[in-house]
Amino acid sequence: MELNNKIYSLFADDADNAIIEEVTIGLGYTAVTLNDGRCGMCATLFDPKHAFSLNTDENDYEGRGALQLLRQIKREDNHLSRVMAVALVNALNQKFATTLPTGPEGLYKALDLPVGAKIGMIGHFSPVFNKLEETGYEVRSLDLGRRIGKAAEFYPWATAEADLLILTGTSIVNNTIEEVLSKFERGKISVVMMGPSTILRSELYADYPIRYAAGSVVVAKKDLLKAVRNGRGTLDIHYQAKQVFLPVDG
Repeated sequence: MELNNKIYSLFADDADNAIIEEVTIGLGYTAVTLNDGRCGMCATLFDPKHAFSLNTDENDYEGRGALQLLRQIKREDNHLSRVMAVALVNALNQKFATTLPTGPEGLYKALDLPVGAKIGMIGHFSPVFNKLEETGYEVRSLDLGRRIGKAAEFYPWATAEADLLILTGTSIVNNTIEEVLSKFERGKISVVMMGPSTILRSELYADYPIRYAAGSVVVAKKDLLKAVRNGRGTLDIHYQAKQVFLPVDG
């Protein structure tokens, strides 16, 4: 996947000078902390087939150079290796992400969506879905892990009629981002990458029809690590993180 190579190239120099302090794998999220205090996270579970699976990556990354873990971003065969690698990238990127502004109160206002716009959502975000429906938009979701929607019905509608596609950041982890976006004609639909796993660097998305990346940056590390250890979900994680918004220069 080309995006994997981009991620590696963008963060390799920083990773080569960073040491991993701790890897914390929870039921909902995984966090990686560096010895200089930086911390990043990534969703652990997004598909029931990965639930309660053992970590088959035999490497012990704690106390070692971050480049060893970053290399796992190029692998496509080990789910937890990729989860840890994305969490590492978000740790390496934490200082930059902290400078980003918080997201707009109404996403639709930033996107200038027309009245009655149709929105497709891959990866179901209930609060966002409900808010958009309340605003009067037609919203349809596809989330195979949660058994919401059917691909055979969603994609024909989304590619022909949707004005906006909201795509979960875990599409980076499971290597589906390029496959999904290849179904949509560039220039005919706007895409927002969203979720705590999202890597907040516009350079990564310039070749894709992504207009904005919305994600999270850790601000209360101690409390976040406790939430991760205790298997908390997105709503709890958000209390320990700042939600930020990144325009993508395509």
